[in-house]
Amino acid sequence: MTDEPSMFMVEICDRRMQFFYIFAFSLFFLLLMIPYLFVLDPNSAVYVVSAMNAFGLGVFALLSGGAIWYCKRYY
Repeated sequence: MTDEPSMFMVEICDRRMQFFYIFAFSLFFLLLMIPYLFVLDPNSAVYVVSAMNAFGLGVFALLSGGAIWYCKRYY
């Protein structure tokens, strides 16, 4: 095993600013979405769609934040 980073991670880190934009966008809309979940009726279809949106935004924020953290730590 080498200490050399994979080409995939080099390409990810070259696009660090785009990942920051994805992180900021998803975190902003996630923070807007969470209070909305407390207002909706949990048995409605809109609640399910909003919960799935919040989950997807959380995944995007987690993955893009992880990429930013990795690039900041190792580059």
